[in-house]
Amino acid sequence: MSLEKIDGKLLKKMFEYGAKNLELNKKAVDDLNVFPVPDGDTGTNMSLTFTNAVNELNQLDNDQLYSVAKTASSGALIGARGNSGVILSQLLRGLAAGAKEKNVIDKDDLVEILESAKNTAYKAVMKPTEGTILTVARMMAEFAKENVHLYKDKSIEEFFEDILKAGNEALKSTPELLPVLKEAGVVDSGGQGLMYILEGAYKGLTNQELERDISLNLSDRERFVDDSNMRPEDITFGYCTEYIIKDAQEADEQELKTYLDSIGDSTLVIKDDDIIKVHVHTDHPGKAFEKGLSYGPLTRMKVDNMREMLGDIPEAEVVEDEEKEVPYGFVAVSPGEGFTEIFKDMGITKVITGGQTMNPSTHDFLEEINKINAACIYLFPNNSNILLAANQAEAISDKNIHVIPTKTIPQCIAAMLAFDPEEDNQENTNQMIEAIEEVNSAEVTYAVRDTKINGLKIKKNNIIGISQGEIMATGKKLDKVVEELLEKLVGDESSFISLYYGKDVEKDDAQKLENTLAKKFEDCDFEIAYGGQPLYYYIISVE
Repeated sequence: MSLEKIDGKLLKKMFEYGAKNLELNKKAVDDLNVFPVPDGDTGTNMSLTFTNAVNELNQLDNDQLYSVAKTASSGALIGARGNSGVILSQLLRGLAAGAKEKNVIDKDDLVEILESAKNTAYKAVMKPTEGTILTVARMMAEFAKENVHLYKDKSIEEFFEDILKAGNEALKSTPELLPVLKEAGVVDSGGQGLMYILEGAYKGLTNQELERDISLNLSDRERFVDDSNMRPEDITFGYCTEYIIKDAQEADEQELKTYLDSIGDSTLVIKDDDIIKVHVHTDHPGKAFEKGLSYGPLTRMKVDNMREMLGDIPEAEVVEDEEKEVPYGFVAVSPGEGFTEIFKDMGITKVITGGQTMNPSTHDFLEEINKINAACIYLFPNNSNILLAANQAEAISDKNIHVIPTKTIPQCIAAMLAFDPEEDNQENTNQMIEAIEEVNSAEVTYAVRDTKINGLKIKKNNIIGISQGEIMATGKKLDKVVEELLEKLVGDESSFISLYYGKDVEKDDAQKLENTLAKKFEDCDFEIAYGGQPLYYYIISVE
């Protein structure tokens, strides 16, 4: 029997199948990295983002279509990791907007929803690039809009199937639109991830089996904010308290957040039309619930004793944070323990562990932001693939946030050195952005596959040197590749070179390399320090 419409229950099933299908195929998406580096994470990021959306659906107490759509959107928004995950969250946001006031989705509604999803995602990216996940979403929306009249007497399954075909054709075209994809011989990884989600959704729609059954542990995580990475010393208030306020159209979320901040920390208040999600660490869960009840009925109420979960801490060690507001705070992403210590020495307030191998989520930024009592907070993503998550945290937070668009660790260090506590926020922002433009950054790692890119023939396990988004040197010997890379980066005005060695490099070997380079580049001063980053032998700064 053919289907004419999709209701909320079926949409939820389609989301679940989409999440499972992407989880099955995330490694294949990770491997589509343009550069043959060992940290491809697009599939992992998209899977974590979409799984967070489905986790939210497992806690939903109804199957109303719009509730399903907006709950998935909210989960993806908070859980978004990497640029592809952020764009995916915006596609879901647009989907939810298109589903508003609908009880079911018919073929015409599907056209409207795809158009809304595409428009929302494009608006979220400052400079949309064709040949990416955006192109795949756009071409599916265009196909649906231009051809829906041909499906008047056909089922929604047939329409959806042909939209998928249009999406796969769009995916195949991405190398023609983005030369770097064509040279590397791959399609866009974000677009491929989106197609795996939609192919899974189609199998849910048509009651087909996935390749193999997997568990996403969707029922294991009942809380919509993950505090599992907290350490005992991070705990100021002992009870993790969460709930959702229903029918809260007229509620003032800022008033609620101000009150919760007065009785706790790590506050998160997200309003989505008529519901408000609340997360707070407090010593008075009852007060948090009572305040929520003043705005509307509560659901998904949950309290966890964090000290009990993480091991008992003597009460004498628990000190409430009564610090007064300070003018500035800083949040930076660190890929290694050495960089974490460097950041702390430079005065960075909070450090998020992550980077090349694990991109922090929007929530990770929000959690650290909420721990800082400062008039202005600067965020340093330190990776191009983390920038959109930082921007999304800035948009969600009600604090005064400035994202400094650092794409490398050396840029972050240069920005912090340019910071002047005597200047105002805007002047500091300008100075830090100018500083990051003066730094040449580079990374040295190894190739995970044979490829040809930028005119270089690269063999698997060769050492590769990367700068400014290009592979600039390759070879079998680490020191020789570093030397060749620096030959291309050091100019007449260069005066200072920093080498940050990773966890797979011995200190003695790094020092020997420094001595060799100092003789070759005698007009430059050298600094060597332990970064502790995985997979990347060296992170280099040339100033």
